Amino acid sequence: MEKKFFDILRIVQKNPVFGKTLMCGGMLDEKRMEILYEILYAIDRGELTDTRNDIFQYGSLIGKKDLLARQIFLCLLILLDEQEQMIRK
Repeated sequence: MEKKFFDILRIVQKNPVFGKTLMCGGMLDEKRMEILYEILYAIDRGELTDTRNDIFQYGSLIGKKDLLARQIFLCLLILLDEQEQMIRK
């Protein structure tokens, strides 16, 4: 299950049209989508210094009933932790 969410995040990162579809469907708003792209690109480039703060900024914009956004938030934290561990090794 977790891998599927990571795959979705990668698709969003690689295909802006997919991200726009999520926004049109009301699943993500423009501000969160912007932050999500910044986070994914930073993680991809290994620029992790401010990424944790960006993830929490994304999380602060999540509504009470937005389960998809909550799952994305958790996946982002896991992805960041994995990247940080890889860099440490």
